[in-house]
Amino acid sequence: MAVHRQSLGIWDYAVIMCSFAVSFAIGVVFHYAGRRRYTAQNFFMAGNNMSKFPVVLSIVVTNLSAILMLGAPAEVYRYGTQIVLLTLGMTAGIILASYLILPIYFDLRITTVYEYLEMRYGKFIRYTVSSLFIVQTLLYISVVLYAPALALSAVADLSTEMSIILMGVVCTLYCSIGGLKAVLWTDVFQSGLMSACIAIVFIKGVTEVGGLGEVLHRSSTGGRLEFF
Repeated sequence: MAVHRQSLGIWDYAVIMCSFAVSFAIGVVFHYAGRRRYTAQNFFMAGNNMSKFPVVLSIVVTNLSAILMLGAPAEVYRYGTQIVLLTLGMTAGIILASYLILPIYFDLRITTVYEYLEMRYGKFIRYTVSSLFIVQTLLYISVVLYAPALALSAVADLSTEMSIILMGVVCTLYCSIGGLKAVLWTDVFQSGLMSACIAIVFIKGVTEVGGLGEVLHRSSTGGRLEFF
């Protein structure tokens, strides 16, 4: 039996292209707005004058990659809700880092942890750890790009390779030309899109199965409500 492949419509493509265009436009705006004060401090640290709102949202969005968006539901469906307990350790780690580690970096006026490693242990340790981080980041970013590319190519008339190139080019451009300020405000924009999509999918899914009570009943019956 032939399987009908559902494709995106014109408005779907318009929304996707608008999201790319807005992200790129934010990078362009901050590039031209900051040309007169184009220093390493402004580019990498956003001038140290950003408010908490964009910074907090940027941190949240950074941790909500496609790996989590696609992998977490599959994890819960297969093994239950015990993955939620990861948030306990993450919350403790964030609090400790905020009150014990970050103040030291601000007092020393350094940009990265690798500068601190050089000050404390020497250049060899700095270069070694930074090299390991580069390798780890390349592997991580590869998966982060591949996951949404698979989802996009499944519903759009784009190959997986073209999806990877499109997303990679847009993200690289607004990051490289706009600096950290562009990254922060682009994350704010993208957090709004992600929140809206999550809410829509949640409401649609709960409605189709008969309400939240039915969702909890099926989850309990299937052994999915396991926190410990």
